[in-house]
Amino acid sequence: MSETPGVLEHGDTFYFGCHPGIDCFTQCCQDVNILLTPYDIVQMKNRIGISSTEFLKQFTKTLIAPETAMPAVQFKMDEANDKRCYFVGDQGCGVYEHRPWSCRMYPLDQSSDGAGFAPMVDSSRCLGLNDDKAWRLQDWFEAQGLKPYNDWNKRFAALTEDPKLTTWRTEHPGAMEIFHLACYDIDRFREVVFKENLYEMLGRDPIDLERLRTDDFAMLDFAFVWLKSVADR
Repeated sequence: MSETPGVLEHGDTFYFGCHPGIDCFTQCCQDVNILLTPYDIVQMKNRIGISSTEFLKQFTKTLIAPETAMPAVQFKMDEANDKRCYFVGDQGCGVYEHRPWSCRMYPLDQSSDGAGFAPMVDSSRCLGLNDDKAWRLQDWFEAQGLKPYNDWNKRFAALTEDPKLTTWRTEHPGAMEIFHLACYDIDRFREVVFKENLYEMLGRDPIDLERLRTDDFAMLDFAFVWLKSVADR
């Protein structure tokens, strides 16, 4: 058990249940700020059957950190529908199996001290925290399918924290746009990869080009490795 009150570690238990009929059902899907990861975008755009380019255009906006030229993609709320998520309805999330990391974590978030996890809202706002359904934290993570999200997000975090990539983005014209393209717009990046034969830059063992053409996660893996190689040059 964490020594910080209210902070949960992997073996700890919390209570939560969310379902249609609860008074606050889907209120957490309204007027919220969600930053999408590259893995989130691949999952969501494939679920609704559009390209990453169209997904970014319709459902996101890009924010740029001025000091690091780091692009971040924010999920937009539907201004014509009381700032609700575009994919939520009366019965809940329409992309539930492919929902982003932030939604999977709710109602928890990393604690402010980094020591564990804690509810991001109190039980007066999220009535699900008054439910009698008990969850061990590690079981909750497994039930929410967080492992692949966490694995990819750790890789992406390493890119965002790489000092060589930060220098490249801030000092080279167009570098920020290239970083955004490679990380977030995987379908358009694929077109560039094959048009410019970018796979020849890596000098690695032969790359499975057919997988790059058809597998978004193979392309995302390539994008991360390619960006590192660009920064190292």
